Amino acid sequence: MALEKLKILIEDQTQGKPNKEIQALFNPNQVTISKTGWHEDTDKGLVASRAPATLTIELFFDTTTLGKYPPENVQNYTNHIYSLTLIGKNARPPLCQIIWGKNVLLPLGILKSLTKTLTHFLEDGTPVAAKLSCNFEEWQNPTQQKKIENPIDDPIRIVKQGETLSSIAAQEYNDPALWRLIAKENKMDNPRLLEPGTSLTIPPRRADSITQGRQ
Repeated sequence: MALEKLKILIEDQTQGKPNKEIQALFNPNQVTISKTGWHEDTDKGLVASRAPATLTIELFFDTTTLGKYPPENVQNYTNHIYSLTLIGKNARPPLCQIIWGKNVLLPLGILKSLTKTLTHFLEDGTPVAAKLSCNFEEWQNPTQQKKIENPIDDPIRIVKQGETLSSIAAQEYNDPALWRLIAKENKMDNPRLLEPGTSLTIPPRRADSITQGRQ
């Protein structure tokens, strides 16, 4: 079996989809993923955190292993990743996805910070080896983030054809399992009989109601 290399797929900001791929010269020894699930609020108690997940990874580059003489400047490779920190056409850095074989390590994110360390040089000062310490952050588009921060900016929702309480809960709370909160708020005897055109009140998502919604 061929060795799978870690890859970074980069968004084309004019088309909104990946069009470029950066492949690691050497696979990392470890990948660290951090996510805060809950935090204490003075007024509300235990509440779900809105902080995005982060992925920390260290990549190593060494052009002396590529069989070229003299070895080329390693920054010809590292600059492709460095450019992910720059603001593009959408007034933000390009979105990227990190995959390793069939494993998606970061579905969608931005390179929030980067530290480049040049570790080996030729006699003329040309750097030929480098380490990149990268900190990626999960990306949520502004519309989705606004919905998370204020999920009931419009508490009244009209049911559309084909919608279910689970699909509505997935859109309103980002969790289809919380459909019971909507059923309870609207005093629905049979939640499966959901007719198009029905007016529903969408209650706020609270830490205590999450537990109730899953019971």
